[in-house]
Amino acid sequence: MKKALICLSLLAAMALTACGGAKEPAEATPTPLPDDVMNQPATPDGDGEVDSGMEMTPETGAEVTADAELSGMVDKIYEAYPVELMMMTTSAVDLSDESWCTYNTGLTAEQAALVDAGVLSESMTGSQAYSLVLLRVKDEADAQTIADAMLENIQMNKWVCVMADKARVVTFGDKVLFVMSNSELADVDALIDAAPEALGVTFDYDQSKTAEM
Repeated sequence: MKKALICLSLLAAMALTACGGAKEPAEATPTPLPDDVMNQPATPDGDGEVDSGMEMTPETGAEVTADAELSGMVDKIYEAYPVELMMMTTSAVDLSDESWCTYNTGLTAEQAALVDAGVLSESMTGSQAYSLVLLRVKDEADAQTIADAMLENIQMNKWVCVMADKARVVTFGDKVLFVMSNSELADVDALIDAAPEALGVTFDYDQSKTAEM
């Protein structure tokens, strides 16, 4: 089942599930989903199972396969620091779709052009404020620029009625790792701090922020 094909049904679930149980401030305003999701069929095809690693391009319907290197790194991070949320999936970031790319990474089209590939790991329910984005830049020299843009522009309240309270971004070589979460769901610092040993890397850059309540 492709992610984009179930967005409408998930949106309905978010409105019922997230709003009822959210503990975040009432004044938080969720970031609107990209307009093109509203044109997608609400009924999934196939056997109804989540197809991890696949992303459906909303405008073209073309499948985008998640980068194997990046997906493998996410798996290693989760082995070191498990994140146990409902319907967790790691899927490709479609860098060619500006609205979805900006929604998930905070990057403009110009900034996205500096990125070679990316993956997004989130709960498919949409009612749990957790997101991990791992990008590989084309030029290692651009890693910090992309990291700063992500930390500044990814909306910590992009879900319906829930929001993350902590975000952190790090770089290592040509990789940029961004994680944000509600602290009741996952400890952002513990997850990020587990990455160097899990991946055999050393961070070149490390910045974080907390949500303004």
